[in-house]
Amino acid sequence: MASQDLEVDEYASDSAYTGNDDSIYTSIASSIRSYRHEHGRTYHAFKDGAYFMPNDEKENDRLDMQHAMFVKTIDGKLQLAPIGEVHNVLDIGTGTGIWAVDFADQHPSAQVTGTDLSPIQPQFVPLNLTFLVDDAEDEWVFDNKFDFIHARMMCGSFADWPKFIQRTFDWLEPGGYVEIQDIGMPFKSDDDTLNPDTALWKWSDMLIRSGEVIGRPLNHCGHLTKWMEDAGFVDVVEVVKKWPQNPWAKDPEMKELGLWNMANMLEGIHGLSMRPFVGALGMTPDEVEVFLTDVRKDVKNPRIHSYWVMYYVYGRRPA
Repeated sequence: MASQDLEVDEYASDSAYTGNDDSIYTSIASSIRSYRHEHGRTYHAFKDGAYFMPNDEKENDRLDMQHAMFVKTIDGKLQLAPIGEVHNVLDIGTGTGIWAVDFADQHPSAQVTGTDLSPIQPQFVPLNLTFLVDDAEDEWVFDNKFDFIHARMMCGSFADWPKFIQRTFDWLEPGGYVEIQDIGMPFKSDDDTLNPDTALWKWSDMLIRSGEVIGRPLNHCGHLTKWMEDAGFVDVVEVVKKWPQNPWAKDPEMKELGLWNMANMLEGIHGLSMRPFVGALGMTPDEVEVFLTDVRKDVKNPRIHSYWVMYYVYGRRPA
């Protein structure tokens, strides 16, 4: 497992980011289509309730920015697995399809398939790319096996992660790779500036608890390596990176990533919170809104040196 240490920029602690959240974000960055409206947001209608994040334009813009963060973190690459030449590729939980589009552009000889619960992908895509509305928890029905399977930010998507990983193994050609890129919960800090007295710590803990109530665990990443090995994968590699929650880090690259992540969180926190906190924890929408006011303050506070733990885990099916 590889990770990195983050040095604090002491000057960043002089002032919190007090601007309008929308301006911060803007400056940086059929039955199926009858989306369910809830708490002022829209959610997928296919398998309603299987995933608690919205699928509206606001969320889709955030996902595209988050894609840039994942790519930036690994030096502009779309994956770490040493895949070589591939012919059939599957992107599970493709979201807006931005990863699949980029991969199809970079690998014109490969046939790429992206699946998601919501049909929110663009209509004009590379000729070697196909999008399907599908639930990865159902039985998989494809015309062929794959040389590479990619899944990113599926946190909260599966009731049974080992079953999903076993399924990726079964649908890979011998020698094929799977790579899972995801967030490890809870949020952390190395100097205890993120602690149980902070609203951000409480938010992270509450999100984990809601996942337990719903039956979709959010603290799965630390088990991915073992689950892959149990499924039969070999040469499993786990790489761990850190995303600062705001620009508190001294390193210029990490400071920029922290700025992006602050915008990412400010834009996504309403969608991340409302459905699980109301549906699983029994809060009222007004109670959630009041609580999120304090969480947003912590997100922008450079004196809280919190970060997201990001996992890039890949393994190979033996030839």
